[in-house]
Amino acid sequence: MEFIELLIIIALTITFSNVLSKVMPTIPIFFAQIFLGIILGMSKYGHEITFEPEIFLVMIIAPLLFREGEEANISSIAKNFSTILFLAFGGVILTLLAVGFTLHTFFPTIPLAACLAFGAALGPTDAVAVGSLSKKLKMPDKVINILNGEGLLNDASGVTAFQFAVAALLTGTFSVVNASVTLFLSSIGGALVGLVVVWIKNRILHFIEQAAAKDVISYLLIELLLPFVVYVIAEIIGVSGIIAAVVAGVLQSKSHHRITLFDAQLANVSENIWSTIGFTLNALVFLFLGIELSEVISPVWTDRTYSNGWLLMIVLLITVVVFLVRFLFVRGFYLIKEYKATEKTTFREILLLTFGGVKGTVSLAAIFILPLSVNGVAFEQRALLLFLTACVIFVSLTMGMLILPLLSDGEYEKPIDLKELEILNKVIKHMQHKLANNHLSEEEETAIEAVIDQYRMRIWEITTEGMTETDQKKVQELQAWMLTIEQQGLDEMYQKGEISHTSYVIYNRLLDRYEFANQKKFLSFISLWLLIGRRLLRILLHPKRFWRLKREHDFPKNSKINVHELKYIYDANSLRIHQRLEAKEENVSKTVLSFLAGRREMLLKRMYHRNVLSMVSIEKSPIYERELLNGYTFERRTIDEYEREDKISSLSANTYRQKVNLLESFAISKNLH
Repeated sequence: MEFIELLIIIALTITFSNVLSKVMPTIPIFFAQIFLGIILGMSKYGHEITFEPEIFLVMIIAPLLFREGEEANISSIAKNFSTILFLAFGGVILTLLAVGFTLHTFFPTIPLAACLAFGAALGPTDAVAVGSLSKKLKMPDKVINILNGEGLLNDASGVTAFQFAVAALLTGTFSVVNASVTLFLSSIGGALVGLVVVWIKNRILHFIEQAAAKDVISYLLIELLLPFVVYVIAEIIGVSGIIAAVVAGVLQSKSHHRITLFDAQLANVSENIWSTIGFTLNALVFLFLGIELSEVISPVWTDRTYSNGWLLMIVLLITVVVFLVRFLFVRGFYLIKEYKATEKTTFREILLLTFGGVKGTVSLAAIFILPLSVNGVAFEQRALLLFLTACVIFVSLTMGMLILPLLSDGEYEKPIDLKELEILNKVIKHMQHKLANNHLSEEEETAIEAVIDQYRMRIWEITTEGMTETDQKKVQELQAWMLTIEQQGLDEMYQKGEISHTSYVIYNRLLDRYEFANQKKFLSFISLWLLIGRRLLRILLHPKRFWRLKREHDFPKNSKINVHELKYIYDANSLRIHQRLEAKEENVSKTVLSFLAGRREMLLKRMYHRNVLSMVSIEKSPIYERELLNGYTFERRTIDEYEREDKISSLSANTYRQKVNLLESFAISKNLH
């Protein structure tokens, strides 16, 4: 039962880390997972977790590297293959030697083979961490492609080199020449195993197809089992299972797929499942890093063999050695490669490649493979090596997070698709024309206005996605600030007895519905405070009022709605906002103000309806569903028109149609329930 409890807690922790990364994207997800792992490690469940190296390799590393191979951009890798190959193999070996001998110099009691294993573990870069750090920054495509390609290949070379170092630790003999030859042969053998297993897999699928027995579940299970099978077979033969898993993944991505309904369904399901598996496995490793930090810090920190200051100095020294060695071999490689070339790699690109080589998942996973005992004797330095690895990973991630933004060209701005905005605006104009030129019932008018509001929100989402993260923060803070003014004004008028309880409840609900509900992320601590902290403060200061509102989930029944009183609240709050905006020194984007003003105008229109309640419950109405589907139909028709007139490409048109189909399908299924 305790094992089941542990699984549930780990699953909940991973889920919470994902939610936290979406709600507060400014915090790198791996830091959140490490922090949650530390908390979990301090609990009784954390002390019960034991790591089996072989299980860790086959159950976590093999599928992770298989998926990286499956998603690899082979053309980009081929374009920068010489650089990637040098970093992936030469860089790993140089790091192994430099870090290994540095550690052995300061800790001579640790066997040299164990020090070299430590260096091999810190050889690979972490593609996931690099992606998390760089996706919000403007970096040259060349740098990003090299880092991604290196992350694919050096994971395999680093883990393989680590395995040889561990073998040397267990046997007591180590030869650089023999290890290099064995590494080469093992890599070639692993690649051949990956090739053969994928070929056999394709033959099996061909047989299933001929027998008319194919289905999505069978094909998916075969694909999910592939990384585990290919790894185990390679290890049984005595070659690199890691290389075999990577090669199998690359070959899997190059498999021929026909354009059929079955292949489309399989690809869709496979993508979703692999995304979940990949996120879960990466999250597990960073959780384990946090757990390991909580487990090893205490005994190592309290051990009087080495002073704490000395350990911290060693961590910083090793981190410096890792980045210094990386800088030197990257710089040296480009000096030789571009000796007579006219186009030179800039110094900034070299620094980006240097500090983009942060450590993470694979480094931590590899160090877990260290044996608990050597020749029947407990390996006492294992805890120290785990501690040093975890700390170096953490410091390297922190350095990357701090330095990469300084070296980049600024924050990444996602290009805004102006044609998509044009199409959405055309739908809004169509709906507005229908609203102005038809004799409609009040409920139909309400439904059309709600549909228009939906399209405006889609436009706003596209617009904000094209902003830099800094601009998004400013927009959200302004929106939260305006909402705070609204809430303060409403509370003040209610406390002074200027408005009735019914109007107070209605306006509260409208604010929640049309403003707060749209906040999907907290991009800064200011917006977090404005949207969450102030509400908590209101609850603490006025608990009775909060619980009274909480009990009234819907608007007060059998109460007469005073539209003029609601308009009075709106006008008073509008004046407050206008006065505060004039007092603000910073310039606010006219586009942002226009959107936020439009949202408030929509609120005012809803108040002028004789039945304000219908404006909140309209989305449950069949009339709303009908008008929403009419909007999707007109949108699809407009897309076809733009494609015929060559205003958009066929690829763009298909992308737009997929969005419409997804929204339409969801709207129908939602209303069926």
